[in-house]
Amino acid sequence: MKYFPLVITLLYSLQLIAYERDIEHNDEFQKLFENANRAFSKKDHKEAARYYEETLAIYNNIPQIHFNLGVTNMELKEYKKAFECFKEAIRLKPNYTRAYHRLGNALEKLNQKKEAIAMYSKAHELEPDFFEVLPTLGDLLRDENCFDEAITYYRKAANLQPKNIQVLLNLANALNTTGHTEEALEWYFKMLDILPQNPAILYNIAYTYKKLNRLADAMPYYDQVLKLQPDHTEAHFSYGLALLLTGNDNPNNWELGWKEYEWRWKRDQSQTMRSYSQPLWNGEPLEGKTFFLWAEQGLGDTFEFIRYAKVVKDLGASKVIVAVQQPLIDFTKNIPYIDQIITLSAKPPYFDYHAPMVSMPYLTNTRLHNTPAEIPYLYADQQLVDEWKDILQTDTNFKIGICWQGNPNYSTQFLRMTVAAKSMPVHKFLPIITLPGVTVYSLQKTTGTDQLETLPEDTPLVIFGEDFDTTKGRFNDTAAVIKNLDLVITIDTSICHLAAGLGVPTWNLLPNPPDWRWMLDCDNTPWFPNMRLFRQPTPGDWDSVIEKVVQELQAHLYYNKPLIIHECPYSS
Repeated sequence: MKYFPLVITLLYSLQLIAYERDIEHNDEFQKLFENANRAFSKKDHKEAARYYEETLAIYNNIPQIHFNLGVTNMELKEYKKAFECFKEAIRLKPNYTRAYHRLGNALEKLNQKKEAIAMYSKAHELEPDFFEVLPTLGDLLRDENCFDEAITYYRKAANLQPKNIQVLLNLANALNTTGHTEEALEWYFKMLDILPQNPAILYNIAYTYKKLNRLADAMPYYDQVLKLQPDHTEAHFSYGLALLLTGNDNPNNWELGWKEYEWRWKRDQSQTMRSYSQPLWNGEPLEGKTFFLWAEQGLGDTFEFIRYAKVVKDLGASKVIVAVQQPLIDFTKNIPYIDQIITLSAKPPYFDYHAPMVSMPYLTNTRLHNTPAEIPYLYADQQLVDEWKDILQTDTNFKIGICWQGNPNYSTQFLRMTVAAKSMPVHKFLPIITLPGVTVYSLQKTTGTDQLETLPEDTPLVIFGEDFDTTKGRFNDTAAVIKNLDLVITIDTSICHLAAGLGVPTWNLLPNPPDWRWMLDCDNTPWFPNMRLFRQPTPGDWDSVIEKVVQELQAHLYYNKPLIIHECPYSS
């Protein structure tokens, strides 16, 4: 928002007289002052700055002139000069609210965000109902991941301007990001009363209903958005996730869902479709062709979708080259149907066609009944498997591996919240760890290991040494150990894909709502016939999940109930 000195200086004209009685008798000052205002109103900011500086040469102790020169310097993008002007205005007038506000503007431009927050806060302290500073404070605090404080300022701004859509939208989005989903939905509907046909508001309602697992309520709002704005990228992508999530309600949803999921390339600048002189594969015959398949998302996604390298091999490709993240290089070299593994940063050798991994379900027309689920499709280093077999053979208990924490170090608050929702404190596993006849091994690596200090000292959890997965390549020890376990119980992270892809029985503990790939309600998944899903009944309720897991473990250990049994198998 811009503030024009012409208006400001006219309002201050009487105050100028209060500062210097003789100003009204100084024709030269008045002329320079009027020239400065006139030049600014004509957007001749260089000329305005010159006149303001000449005015200050006559009267240097008037804070409003320093303020006006500061605003002019802001227009000239002379932010350091503006900073000095506003500082001087505040020195002369310590309670100068608008100077603190504009000093915050200058500090923002100088990329001194924390200092800007301090100046905006001072402006708010001096004048609590000064609206302009409130949403700005909210935005800066949000960007610093101080969401609770940001929400406080957004609320104050909303109280002052209850029909300001941008303020209401920022408030609702911040509430949504921090898990106050129901309240966020209420604010979106308040906005919809003001702007009934606004695609952004309709999209947020659809997205929030999906987040609340109310998919039937979400779908009509997605339809409205896409009718009003057919190229709404976020709506297409989110609609695709909703369709994939409801694939077991209507198997046809996967057909449109995979197509809509391709909109991800238009929504996220950090996720860019690679460009090569060779074409993106679109179902052409692969007999005798070289196919280049490249990873695009997280490690877990690579573990899940690398199976499509075998699909293209089975379709006749003579050579399959796969690019993976650096941590997976050593492990993926064990996969026999891949001819060459390279890092994502390496230049690929010659190929005929290429495709990103997570586009392969779309490109191969994957449906519930034909999901490529030949298990195992991931392979551990056999020498390491044998070595760990020798180490673990003295343990005659039922051997379980556990993982409790996803990667918390994502760049955005949304992704960090997503990881937090699907992670659980390690102490929640104590009822499993302390079961008679069971030995539990930690598969947690790099993150979440600090939580081990919260466990009682006598907790019988087996922790591997510091060289685990380091001297022989990331995931190689983990995979070899998993092959020697009876069961893996894990949250929805890369370990669930690794363990199930290796062919080991895997119990996957899911948050509410779950990630799109696990769909709804059923305890099975077409991706892994050896996986069982345990779902939170309500968001955050891990206790019920663990209670169910313990019951099922006891049923297996004491009554020989199979580890993998599905109540609702998928059909064609």
